[in-house]
Amino acid sequence: MNALNAGLWGRDKMGEVSMTIRIMPDDAGMDMEKLKESVVKVLPDYAKLVGTEEKPIAFGLKALLVKIIMPDQSPDELIDKISTVEHVENAEIQDLSLI
Repeated sequence: MNALNAGLWGRDKMGEVSMTIRIMPDDAGMDMEKLKESVVKVLPDYAKLVGTEEKPIAFGLKALLVKIIMPDQSPDELIDKISTVEHVENAEIQDLSLI
């Protein structure tokens, strides 16, 4: 192995990543269970749902934290799909780690 490709050793197979996505509803009174069901329906086949959690933000507003395991690839398609769900104000990656 030479110095040029030393950093690529063992990277012939893509790994998986664990990702936590914070989803903000567009209304503080939103039924978070319905929001969760809607988000789960749009997840691509390659994204495995590990868990969900509601996190209080402020003044009754809650965020939905969705933990997913997926192949090590761009998460843009996943975020775009979640962002199209009705009553989703915003979806962003909160945590990402290679597993």
